[in-house]
Amino acid sequence: MDIRLNGGMPGMPTIPPQLPLLLTMLGAGAALFGLLLLFNEWLLRWLVAGIFLVIGGLLLIVAWRAKRMLG
Repeated sequence: MDIRLNGGMPGMPTIPPQLPLLLTMLGAGAALFGLLLLFNEWLLRWLVAGIFLVIGGLLLIVAWRAKRMLG
């Protein structure tokens, strides 16, 4: 089996060169956001409430459209 060291395995896609930087930025952002939530517990309360408001609103919209479709 021929393995090219520069391109990886034949037929397999190569890793994009920006992937390590993207993962580093996402990881650092998640860590900073976790620290922010650790010191501001009220922010966590507002985030959870906002998520439930968005999910509830989406469910209401779907229910209203389903009701209109059924007549």
